[in-house]
Amino acid sequence: MFGHTHIPLKNFPLAFPVVTSLLFVQTVVFFMLLFTGNSSSPEMWVRFGALEGWRVDEGDWWRLFISIFIHVGFLEFMVTGFFLYIFGPQLEWLMGRISFLVLYLSAGVIFYVSIYLLEIPGIYFGASGAIYGFMGVYLYLFLRRSLSFQLGMGFVALTVINLILNWSLAIPYLLAMITGLLIGAIVLHFRSLRNR
Repeated sequence: MFGHTHIPLKNFPLAFPVVTSLLFVQTVVFFMLLFTGNSSSPEMWVRFGALEGWRVDEGDWWRLFISIFIHVGFLEFMVTGFFLYIFGPQLEWLMGRISFLVLYLSAGVIFYVSIYLLEIPGIYFGASGAIYGFMGVYLYLFLRRSLSFQLGMGFVALTVINLILNWSLAIPYLLAMITGLLIGAIVLHFRSLRNR
């Protein structure tokens, strides 16, 4: 399932251009923020586009989208990049490039929209909602028995552990995951019909 890790690095961008582009954008934004010299400042996060509910009320709707690409801590940046690199290529190959991009952006936006609508206080950023969208697709594949039982249970355990660790955002994460599950089910159903 993770055969892409055997692809020479120079061939990876050609094989998985959407994953590569997302990793590139996140890296550029991370280093732009880092080079401000003030990357630990919440005010700087907001200047770069992080979500803060009252700003959306005042018309900054673009934050619901831009926040997906902002990462402020090195650990968060590396973990998100790792998850995108490990779990993204299979989905890009399986769903197609455009559908994969729609999945990533939709799950991320749904995550931030739900934070906004539930009026959860704080400043939010990162692609974790989009990654939960991936988990939704993998859950669909598991339910459809397209994954081995062990691998499927591994995804279930990983998801449950992350939801417990991030319990304060459990509802937005679950909504992002459901978004991924629904998009994955629709796209993979129509692709299977087309391949018959």
